[in-house]
Amino acid sequence: MKQFLKAFIAVTVLGSMAYAKSTLINPDFARQLANPTTYKFNKKAQESICGANQLQHVSEYDGSRGQPVEFVAKYEQAVAALAYGTVPNTSKYCSGIMISEDLFLTASHCIDSGILNEFAVFNYQKTRGSTDLAASEHFKITEVVEKGLNDLDYAIIRIDGKPGLKYGFTKINIAEVAIGNVLTIIQHPSGKPKMVDVGTKLTNDDDYFRYGDLDTEPGSSGSGVIDQDGFVVGVHTNGGCFNSGGSNAGVLMTKIVAASPTIQALTK
Repeated sequence: MKQFLKAFIAVTVLGSMAYAKSTLINPDFARQLANPTTYKFNKKAQESICGANQLQHVSEYDGSRGQPVEFVAKYEQAVAALAYGTVPNTSKYCSGIMISEDLFLTASHCIDSGILNEFAVFNYQKTRGSTDLAASEHFKITEVVEKGLNDLDYAIIRIDGKPGLKYGFTKINIAEVAIGNVLTIIQHPSGKPKMVDVGTKLTNDDDYFRYGDLDTEPGSSGSGVIDQDGFVVGVHTNGGCFNSGGSNAGVLMTKIVAASPTIQALTK
């Protein structure tokens, strides 16, 4: 509850209540809306662990979180981290998912004026049964196609080299999923090698939806929220969990579809 209250206060202080359709608005996104030309992304995000940390590396996922091993193996390849450079130890700061051969869906608050100097990193993950990392691959970000339309915390960026041809892309569900739907977030929490957790949809909150027992950390912002049938149904943007539980949240894909000409064209 404290995280939600902080977000509400941040929006008020910035004088951007006109943007605040929900108290779930990410404080960084509130800053971006209030000062779009000078906005700089703050890596100290609010994403959070719901009770015990149940994140698993995708290469070690054991099926215990509610989706089979094969499900995670199928959808993890299209997920990448955003990175400031191409050397292996370069900081990774947000997550996202390919939705076409060259289009990458993430959170708007992850995007600032330096984005065209940065990269999407695929296959940044542990190898199974080892502490070693797999060989990752960097692709240059070439264009911000859409960002923050209708005051929604999502962005679509274009990636050079069409990585979706190699790593695949995930289709979008234009319909709203029901309460209780099993949700999966494949992510780079705290910029770490790719991990996954699974939970359930709890409720809607204006442009957002909440999900319970589904862990995230800073760096998870922008992750595609995948429904039980393997479709993207939202973009993860907000934390709201504590040691005692709680829920995290993201922007509903139904709201993004209504605002996005790009996604309308993809789902036509």
